Amino acid sequence: MAKASSKQPMKPPFPVENVPLELIDLDLRNSRFPRDAQSQSDALELMLTTAGDGCLDLLKDLTRTGQMNSSDLPIVVAHDERYVMMEGNRRLTCLRLWTAPDLLGRNESLEKQLLSRVQRLVADSAYGPPTELRVAVAPSESDADVWIERKHTGGAGGAGTVEWGAAMKDRRRARNDPTKVSRAMAFVDLVSREYEDESDIQAALETVRSTRYTMIQRFVDRSVVRDMIGMDFNDGKMTFRYGSQATLPIIRQVLNDFARPKAESGKTWARELDTVEDFRAYLNGYPELLPSEEPRTGPRRGKGGQHAGGAASNTSHPEGGAGQQGDGDGQEGSASEAPDSEDQRPPRPTSAREHIFRGLVLDEFTPRIQEMVRMTSLLNVKRQNEIVAVMLRVILDLTAYQFLKSHGRDVPRNLDERIKEAIKVIEPNASDALGTAEQTSPLRKAFHSTTPTNIRLAQYAVHDINSGSTPTEVFTLADRYTPVLDAMNSNMGSTPVK
Repeated sequence: MAKASSKQPMKPPFPVENVPLELIDLDLRNSRFPRDAQSQSDALELMLTTAGDGCLDLLKDLTRTGQMNSSDLPIVVAHDERYVMMEGNRRLTCLRLWTAPDLLGRNESLEKQLLSRVQRLVADSAYGPPTELRVAVAPSESDADVWIERKHTGGAGGAGTVEWGAAMKDRRRARNDPTKVSRAMAFVDLVSREYEDESDIQAALETVRSTRYTMIQRFVDRSVVRDMIGMDFNDGKMTFRYGSQATLPIIRQVLNDFARPKAESGKTWARELDTVEDFRAYLNGYPELLPSEEPRTGPRRGKGGQHAGGAASNTSHPEGGAGQQGDGDGQEGSASEAPDSEDQRPPRPTSAREHIFRGLVLDEFTPRIQEMVRMTSLLNVKRQNEIVAVMLRVILDLTAYQFLKSHGRDVPRNLDERIKEAIKVIEPNASDALGTAEQTSPLRKAFHSTTPTNIRLAQYAVHDINSGSTPTEVFTLADRYTPVLDAMNSNMGSTPVK
């Protein structure tokens, strides 16, 4: 054993300073982001897009207690007479919003989603925002990294230290070593950049990135997927072979599919897509969405291939252009064509829809409600439409009741008012006039469709011994309110429900 006199003394802790908030910048390469931010305003928007609800939870805690966590100091690094926040970016985001809620006005979507909630928290607070922050100043990023990576091992909701998910850990590994960029990380970066203005794609991407990142990994790691969609991965970067516009439809479909907890079959996506043939069959289910802007090597699946029929082959390329019949340019040879020939069969016919609530997860509701949803999802609407209609009405009633109580709200007596009140808690501007179909959220559509007359179809199922609901009416109501149920589950309040 080495003598005590020969050992080095412990390294001193990072010095602690009080730094003006206006001198602290968000980390543009924050591990929570799907891509590197381009500016401070971009970093603020990315933080709120990826962790908006958690930030609101934290802001609520800060404005109510008027205190920062004394046992958990933010860590900064000095840079050009300013400071970069290495650990504590959510806190810095919250303090900026507390000081200037109007920062949300730079992004229409975030303004609608968060501004009224932030303004309410600020107005209700007995405290004013701080002008400076007590921080630990690390000598360098590498010194800070040691403690940051050790720290993110658990969480206590949005108000506590939040554990990094698989996507965040992936970005962290590649932060200073581009050779460690994975295909999944490159895919997320590509979609974030190319479809930045497609709000539905960005929302679905964030859901999948934060909850099912391993599904992205399994998807883009399959060569058959990259070939069919046209994605190339080189030197840590991914590109779309046929261009972003040609690839947009299939990317939108895939991300919206994966954003749902389960596939239409009721299986988890990990079980639904297991083998290479599973992935091939899944993409072949969307032949009209696969890109066909340019000729592909090898037999063409999708619009220009035999799966779509001869007519599609004649229209998928400009008249007289190469690859008009989907035969490729012959570069790959017969060895690569042989396996594909087995797949050139007409697609199996899609069976008629028979169920509702497939894949819907309401894990924030009581076990009784969860079991009711599960049992309802197993019923055949075509054969048991009356039972399904009754269950649908009861589920809407109970879920709206629990949700409103969890937010400390009074529960209206009538079902239509109860549902609309729940929607307004989630989306305060839901009562505003409807915009175009593409710009109107499902919750706002549901709000305006919820009237005493329209909701009467659900009421009849329970209160009328003569009138009943048809399968079509049941599907219509279920499709209208499934997004509402999902949103209530994601925005459940903290007030205990007795």
